[in-house]
Amino acid sequence: MNFHLNSNFQNETLRDFSREEERSILNKGFVSIRKEFPIQVYPIVSGKTKKSNLVLPALNPANISEKIADIHYASITDAEEATKDSVQFFETWKSTKPEIRIGYLKKAADILRSRKAELTALISLEVGKGIKDIDAEIAEAIDFCEFYAKEAENIFQPRKRDLLGEENIYTYIPRGVTLVVAPWNFPLAILCGMTVAPLVAGNPVIMKPAEQSSAIAFKLFNILIEAGIPSSALHFLPGKGEEIGAYLVKHPEIHTINFTGSRAVGLGMIREAASQDLKFVKKVVAEMGGKNAMIVDEDADLDEAVIASIQSAFGFQGQKCSALSRIILLESKYDTFKNRFIDALQSLKPGLPEDPSVKVGPVIDSESKTRLDSIASQFSSKILSKLKIQENQKHMGHFVEPIVFESEDPISPLGQTEFFGPYVTLFKAKNFQEAIKIANNVDYALTGGIFSRNPKNIQYAKEKFEVGNLYINRGITGAVVDRQPFGGYKLSGVGAKAGGPDYLKQFLEPISITENTMRRGFIPET
Repeated sequence: MNFHLNSNFQNETLRDFSREEERSILNKGFVSIRKEFPIQVYPIVSGKTKKSNLVLPALNPANISEKIADIHYASITDAEEATKDSVQFFETWKSTKPEIRIGYLKKAADILRSRKAELTALISLEVGKGIKDIDAEIAEAIDFCEFYAKEAENIFQPRKRDLLGEENIYTYIPRGVTLVVAPWNFPLAILCGMTVAPLVAGNPVIMKPAEQSSAIAFKLFNILIEAGIPSSALHFLPGKGEEIGAYLVKHPEIHTINFTGSRAVGLGMIREAASQDLKFVKKVVAEMGGKNAMIVDEDADLDEAVIASIQSAFGFQGQKCSALSRIILLESKYDTFKNRFIDALQSLKPGLPEDPSVKVGPVIDSESKTRLDSIASQFSSKILSKLKIQENQKHMGHFVEPIVFESEDPISPLGQTEFFGPYVTLFKAKNFQEAIKIANNVDYALTGGIFSRNPKNIQYAKEKFEVGNLYINRGITGAVVDRQPFGGYKLSGVGAKAGGPDYLKQFLEPISITENTMRRGFIPET
C-alpha cells in the first residue's frame, strides 16, 4: 500500500541568505530584537500575568555577557490555577467548531511568516543555533500549523457506513487537558508542533517550556494568543522541570503528557502515569533521543558520505536527537573516509552563530559544556581529531571542541550512550550485515542512514535497520513535515510520529455511534 502525502499541503519555502536582501532583513531582525533585551518573560494563566518570587537571567550561550531575558518562574499555585482553569474551559473548547480551531492555526502560521527575521535573531541569541538551521526550524513551525490544520479538517469529517435501517458513524473527541513539556534544542518548532496539535484537537494546553529557551517560547505563546487561541485554552508556565513539570505530571486532572527530552525523564513520566489510580488512563506521548548511526558501504560515494556525515554530526553542535554519533565503515573504506572526514572537520568555522558563515557555535549552557568536557577527558585516548577553538572564544561562551573518536568496541559508552554534543565515533565492520547488526545493537531506534550503491544492501537496510527514520544516500537530520514524519521506537519514544498522519490521534479518543433508523417516529417537539 502506498503512503499518500497530504495532497493539499505545501511545505514552507526556505530563505536564500546568499541574497543581499535576505541578509539585510536578517540584520534588521537582530537590531530589532536586541532593543527588547532583556525580554521580561512571565507566567500567564488565563490571560493574567503572574508575579514571581524567582527571576533568573537568560544569557547568550555564545557571549555570556549579553543578557537575553529575565525569566520569571511560575509557582505551584500558578500550576494549580492553570490546571483548574483548563478543566473548567474544556467543555467550551471541546464544543468549539473544529473549523474555528483550524482557523487559529492558519492565522498563527501567517504571523510566524511575518516575523521570521525577529524569531531567527532570538533563536540564534538565546540557544546559539546557526542561521540556516533556524530558517529550517521556523519553516517547520509554520508547517506544523498548516499540516495539523489540514489533518484536523480530515479527522473531524466523521466516517459513515450506512446499512438499510442502520446508521454508523466513526469520529473523534478530545481527551482532556494536555501538558506540553518541551526541549530547548528546537525551541520554536518542537514546542509549536507539540502545542498546536492538542489545541486543534480540542484540548486545553499548559505550556511548560525548557528553562534554557523560555524567551522564544514566550514569543510563540503570544503569537498563538494573537492568532485567536482563547486565553483559557492556553497557559504559559516557565519554571523548573523538577518542580512545575513534576507537579503537573502527577496532577490527576492532566489527561495527556506531551514530552520531548531525555530518556530518563521520559521513562520517569511513563512510570508515574502508569502508577496513578484515576478514572482514565493517563497517556504519555514521548520522544526521548537516540544513538544514531551512519553506515558507509564499500561502494559508497565518499564525497557525498563525508559531507552528509559532517552536517549530521556537527550541525547545531550535535544537539539534536537525530544527530549522527556513530559512523560504521566497511573495512575497505575505513582509512580513506577517516582522512577525508578529518579534513572536512577542520574546514568548519567556529564563532558567533549569528554570522551565517559560522558552522560551529556554543553548546547550550555551562552544565552541558562541563559534562561534554568530562566525556572528552574520559575518552581522551580514543580521540582521533578535534577542531581547535580559540581560548578567548571558550571564555566568551560555552564552546566545546568538536571531536572525532575511533573505537573497536561498539558496546562501550562511545557506541551506546547519547552524548548530545559535537562528538562522533568511527567503528569498523567486516561486512554490511555486521554493520547493520552493530547499528541495531543499542537501546534506541530513532534515525539512521546508509551510503551505498548496492541495491541488495539498500533493500537489506530497509528491512533490517531498526530506526524510525531511515535515510539512504543523504544526511540523517532535517526531517520535513509530511515528507518525513519524525519519531522512533524502542527507547527513542512512544506515540505517533510528529508531522505525520497519526499524530493528532494521540490527543483524541475514537468513538463509534450506531443508530437503528427503523424507528416508529419521534416524540413531538415541545
